[in-house]
Amino acid sequence: MRKLLLCISAIGILVSCSSSNTVINSAHPIHELMKTKQIIFEAQSASPMVTSSLNAIADNGLIPSGSTISRIDLNGNTNYLKIFGDSVSADLPFFGERQFGGGYGTDTGIEFNGLPESYSQEFNSNKQKYTIRFQISDTSDLYTIYMEVFPNQNAVVSINMANRNPIRFNGTIKALKEEE
Repeated sequence: MRKLLLCISAIGILVSCSSSNTVINSAHPIHELMKTKQIIFEAQSASPMVTSSLNAIADNGLIPSGSTISRIDLNGNTNYLKIFGDSVSADLPFFGERQFGGGYGTDTGIEFNGLPESYSQEFNSNKQKYTIRFQISDTSDLYTIYMEVFPNQNAVVSINMANRNPIRFNGTIKALKEEE
C-alpha cells in the first residue's frame, strides 16, 4: 500500500511540474503590432561569437563592467533595428572579428538603411512566435537577419555577415512612433 501511494504521488509531482503551452489567440496585441510593420527593436545584450581574440580582450579587462565576453550588456547604449513599411534600418554595435580586410574609419558597427531583399514574416502557431528574415547590404557588407519575436514582446536578432563573425542580440520590440 505504501509503495502504491509513493508511486501515485511521484506521478502527480511529475505531471504537475511539466511545462505548460500558452496559446495566444488572434486578438493578442502582438498580431496587430506585427501587421503594422512599424516596429523598433532595442537590444539589451549582445552575444558575439567567442574566439581566442575576444578571450584575450576579456583577459585584459577591456569589456564593459557587468559583462562577460559571451554576453555584453548594452543597457544605456543607443541601438536599434527598425522595420517601417517596406524599409529597414539599424544602428547596432558589433563585437567580434572581421574575417577579411576592410576599410578604415569610425563606422565599425552594424549600420544599414534601405529596402531589404527577400523579406519574409510568418507566425509559427506551434512555437507561438513570429519569425522575420531578410537580407540587406551596405557599402562594405551583406547582412542576413533572422529575428524571433515572442508574444511578451521580447525578441532575439541573429545577424550573419559576409565579412565578420555572427552576433546575436537579445532585447524588446515596441511600436515605432512617428518621430523615431
